Amino acid sequence: MFGYLKLISRSMFLLLLISIHFILFTTKAECAEISLADAIKNGQVKVSIKGSPSDTMRNLISHYYGPCLLLNIHSTAKTTLSLRIESGRFLETADSSEQRMVITHDELIVLKPSGKKSINLFAMCTQMHERSPGTESLLALGPMAEGNLLQLTQFIHKNNFQSLAGQEAVWVVTDNNDIGSIYSDNKDEMNKLQLFICQLTGKLPPPAPHSIFYASGLVSGEIVFENKNRETYSFVMMNEAGEKIGTFFENRTLEKPMITTLTWRFRFKGFAKGVYYVKLINLKNEVVANRPVVIN
Repeated sequence: MFGYLKLISRSMFLLLLISIHFILFTTKAECAEISLADAIKNGQVKVSIKGSPSDTMRNLISHYYGPCLLLNIHSTAKTTLSLRIESGRFLETADSSEQRMVITHDELIVLKPSGKKSINLFAMCTQMHERSPGTESLLALGPMAEGNLLQLTQFIHKNNFQSLAGQEAVWVVTDNNDIGSIYSDNKDEMNKLQLFICQLTGKLPPPAPHSIFYASGLVSGEIVFENKNRETYSFVMMNEAGEKIGTFFENRTLEKPMITTLTWRFRFKGFAKGVYYVKLINLKNEVVANRPVVIN
């Protein structure tokens, strides 16, 4: 009798193991990873991609880099989907005045049958002088980037350089900017990006870790920034102690969202040798842009 029960128990145990194995195998098969681009092509999902609202994430600091796009996705499949969004994938916009974007952070999205999700996508602009996509813009997945840009987006993803310095590195590749335009207060980030771009493009490293030229008592440079809403700025030069030593303009208001380029020149005489800083500051005393100036 006990032997019979033991035999039944053993059989039930084997059946249980087989069932668990079957469930695990089925789940794994249902979740086979595919690219989002293929899922769209196969009609397994419906998506919309647009510029992300400013208040979607606390770390959203720009409309043209970082988590600056919002993806809404709806599964129409009968099985669970595991969707890959690759860094280096272009995002196209129908408006020719808006920038073509490129994904800079790999994403893996798991969607149950008929499931819906909204996530922020990390991306950067690839056309420096065009407008960044807004909340009313509609974007679509495009082809994968190639060559230097693909390698750079993968490098940005790997090192999590989702910053203005990363964006400036992209513009070195796409808009042929000077490597010295890649600047960050994080020196390790700046140096790694500059070195990688030098190796990637064959360009020479900048003579100094910034995009400033200095000679014969004159320094000059350029700052590109995005005005997201109506905002008031001051543009000043400071020494290393944070003391203001010069003003280009104060409390100037920009009414409309736009990408603005500030080109400046500063003549100096009798300045102590050292490092100075050109800063763009808003009314909240937040530093929007910061560039070092070497006087020697």
